[in-house]
Amino acid sequence: MYEKGFAYLLQGEHEKVIYGVLKHLHVSRQDPDYEDLVVEGQLVFAQAFCMYCESHAIVKEAEVMPYLYQKIKWRLLDVLRKKTRLKQRQCSLPATEEMLWAKEESDFDDLATGDLLARLWEKCTLNEQNFLALRLNSDISVAEIAKLLAVSRKTVYKYKGSILKKYKALLLK
Repeated sequence: MYEKGFAYLLQGEHEKVIYGVLKHLHVSRQDPDYEDLVVEGQLVFAQAFCMYCESHAIVKEAEVMPYLYQKIKWRLLDVLRKKTRLKQRQCSLPATEEMLWAKEESDFDDLATGDLLARLWEKCTLNEQNFLALRLNSDISVAEIAKLLAVSRKTVYKYKGSILKKYKALLLK
């Protein structure tokens, strides 16, 4: 399907455009995702080249290379943003709040933590308690929690924000 694009990629030094995009995005060769991003860039190169050929009768390297660079840059930016969002979702809370959302039982073995959690539980509404129970006892996303509780994701984020305010207030006491 994209044979023409891959053939063009292998001609001359066209693959350098991918490395140029990665350099522009500050992705070093030591990055664990570097090779995956190179492969993604190659796929985008081939696809974008085929799209360009469909809309242009004559392919001029001076015109096609900036087009390919931009397409590769946009796609790799999307991939990097997605990975960043996943990492933020997994570890977005400051250290004091991480204790609240920790899922390992060993984190709750500490008497002070258990006491703090019990006091927090008492201050929460029924909906917040449901959210807290789901969040602490399972590894599901906000969207899945919203679906289980039959509310919107925005409402789930409100529950989370309210719980965090109550948690901070308990820490200050």
